[in-house]
Amino acid sequence: MRLLLTLLGVLALLAFARADASLPVSTDILYWPVGASQPSVLARVAYDPTSLNSDVVSYHPPKDQAGLVRVGLYIPGSKKWVGSVVSSSSLAGEQLQPIFRLHLGPANQVYHVSLMASSAPVAKDSTTKAQVELVSNEAGVQPHLNRPVVVNPDGQNTEEVPEKGLLQRYWWVLLIIMFLGMSGGGEEQS
Repeated sequence: MRLLLTLLGVLALLAFARADASLPVSTDILYWPVGASQPSVLARVAYDPTSLNSDVVSYHPPKDQAGLVRVGLYIPGSKKWVGSVVSSSSLAGEQLQPIFRLHLGPANQVYHVSLMASSAPVAKDSTTKAQVELVSNEAGVQPHLNRPVVVNPDGQNTEEVPEKGLLQRYWWVLLIIMFLGMSGGGEEQS
């Protein structure tokens, strides 16, 4: 009986953890005008790191169109501001939609935000005037280091080098003959 209750408790805990993991994660993108003393919330983005689906929950572009604005994140764990500097007119989204690229780390948390201008015009019936693109952290191609060199018992390389053909060995002689033939003396004009 005790084993059955323990098993049911573990299953309930796993079901709760799975339901919690399926909820999208949200993050705030902040903007900080260069002359201001503190940042303000620019957008709230919800995303699912496993399927790389994202949605802009709210978007509040800055009212003033002049000057430079820092766009980024405040990471509470390390108490650091991470972002980049853009023109505030690129955030307004009147003609073109800004695209926020959220770069995900190995633990599927956002570690950097960058901004791109879209080539698609803003739709008139669009409720949000921003798009989100998730960039996942993927491992690149790894080199094969410290591979042993395989040799024959007599110390020679095991790979046979194919012998080059006649044209591959003496192409330069044909080039010289062609050059001399084309630049040779012609008939004199009188």
